Amino acid sequence: MREAVIVSGARTAVGKFGGGLKGIKVVDLGALVIKEALKRAGLRPAITDLEKSCRPDAFGDFDMTAINKKYHDYDSSLKPVFVDEVIMGNVLQAAQGQNVARQSCIMAGLPEETPAYTINKVCASGMKAIAVAAQTILAGDSEIVVAGGMENMSNAPFAVPGARWGYRMAMPYAQITDVMVHDGLFEIFNGYHMGMTAENLAALYKISREEQDAFSLVSQNRALAAIANGSFKEEIVPVMIPGKKGPVAF
Repeated sequence: MREAVIVSGARTAVGKFGGGLKGIKVVDLGALVIKEALKRAGLRPAITDLEKSCRPDAFGDFDMTAINKKYHDYDSSLKPVFVDEVIMGNVLQAAQGQNVARQSCIMAGLPEETPAYTINKVCASGMKAIAVAAQTILAGDSEIVVAGGMENMSNAPFAVPGARWGYRMAMPYAQITDVMVHDGLFEIFNGYHMGMTAENLAALYKISREEQDAFSLVSQNRALAAIANGSFKEEIVPVMIPGKKGPVAF
């Protein structure tokens, strides 16, 4: 039986809402970690003769298109491989452009021939992407798959749902929707914020506030200890943020 294994991984540091990463597009964050994960695995994306033969004649007989050259900054000592697929989880896709996984795939320097698609399973989107990647390998459909998740809640826009066709005399009732809340944090069938789900579950299972606070304290202390010990240091790739005195590593 075939076996699916994870050979490499990378992530950015975790920011806060409206913090240092608010000006960085989610597709840029995705591209950064895709590229870093491949490099850490000792791999660089390349195109096979089969894929090259499928290109239109106008592309010419060359290994890289102009857009591929723009983003391809891999060392030639890395092993060239054709990535069968890129699967990325993402929830808040409004106004981020078509198929954010595809954008990150191209911006990570992978050939345009590399298929990519985005999964939205809300909080489990990234986990589902990895599970699907493993399934395609186990099924024999793929050999190498890049999978993960990307999100920047600070990028989520406000929307004016009725503006396309005009509000006319209903202007006092025009609605502006916070996409971050509506698409990411709102339970659509019962009409309440996901925080209310936590309150409902606490009441249903009789979990006291004291028990919740105690659990939270243990979790917080573990996180602080792990940060102090440098437990996460090696898995984090810096994000360069433009600053007044030059780029700053986040």
